[in-house]
Amino acid sequence: MELLRSQQVRAALIAVPADEATWSVPLGLAGTAAAGVRRVYLKTLRSGRACPNPVRKVWIQPEDDVPHIRDPLTRLRDALELRPVQLAIAADLTNAIAEVFRTSDLLLCSAAQADELGLDWRPIGEITLSRGYGFAAAMDVNSQHI
Repeated sequence: MELLRSQQVRAALIAVPADEATWSVPLGLAGTAAAGVRRVYLKTLRSGRACPNPVRKVWIQPEDDVPHIRDPLTRLRDALELRPVQLAIAADLTNAIAEVFRTSDLLLCSAAQADELGLDWRPIGEITLSRGYGFAAAMDVNSQHI
């Protein structure tokens, strides 16, 4: 939106909440092995205090680091008593994918993106999230044409 306001671009696809979106894409969690489950419940990521293994994380892509996606996940993380570190914002998609392949961590993404990356995708059990897109254009642009 800032590029649009500063007139550096004349039209843009912007991230918006799913209920305001022209297009939306359901989000779920993807990892290297789904182990036959139909949904991934975040509560299964909770580990005990004496657990010697590293905690599993959910990686949020920079694209999804927006309030209408990040905030409900943060509230759910807190309600389920997961550790703050278990919901991580990735600096970039490449590092997030590397962590998912290196560990048992999960990536928040669409089913199509998981398929492209060779990951097993499942919807989230406790919450429904969607990546929403809207269209914004400068006043002098015929948005119907675009």
